[in-house]
Amino acid sequence: MYTFESLLLDRHLLHLAEGGNAEFTRRLHPGVEGVLGIRMADLRNLARRIARQDAAAYLQAVENTPEAEQSPYMEARTLHGLVLGYIKPTSVDDYLAHVARWVPRINSWSVCDAFQLADARRLLAEHNDRIWDFAGERLDSEHEYTVRFAVVLLMLYFIEANHITAVLTRLCAVHHEGYYVRMAVAWAVAECYIRFPSTPCPFSSSIACPCGRTTRPYRKSASRSAPMRPSKSNSKP
Repeated sequence: MYTFESLLLDRHLLHLAEGGNAEFTRRLHPGVEGVLGIRMADLRNLARRIARQDAAAYLQAVENTPEAEQSPYMEARTLHGLVLGYIKPTSVDDYLAHVARWVPRINSWSVCDAFQLADARRLLAEHNDRIWDFAGERLDSEHEYTVRFAVVLLMLYFIEANHITAVLTRLCAVHHEGYYVRMAVAWAVAECYIRFPSTPCPFSSSIACPCGRTTRPYRKSASRSAPMRPSKSNSKP
């Protein structure tokens, strides 16, 4: 088990859980085991400290520990993703290899959605196609949260003028039936409409998706989701 600042990682997590809200967080994660209810601000603070002081040792420990011996807490998986967002990548291939080893550990929507690319502006400027392909390679996975991860990655970093049509095409081709995939697709489609309302979209017609299913469930979910977040033009500075 990884040790940081003379404490086992689980001891850090249990200490942070004392200031959290386990009951509320567990209600948001039905069926997920090991939910401590740690406040995200506290978890981010721990992740920043690890990334700044001990990133290499931390990643080596968590990536090489067998799954059966990993921390039983959901927040340990979230922490892993957060650390990956705070390190300073020196090689895009090495960095994405670390991310690829974390993705199969995702076991809830919140673990998935906490991730952000490290040094995102530089990585996207220098390796846009590589990251685009990294997301696309995971859209056909059988693992529900791997597909959700790919959808959210596209939503966070590729809903822009040069990619909007390609993003919508990829979303239309997602065939996984998992609830958390379907909601991620609906969320991403809503974001596409909000940011580019005049862009022709596969979801706006009654034609079938490339995977052979109609887009009706996604269109319906997207129409419900769209009003939840104001467009940039209407948002307060």
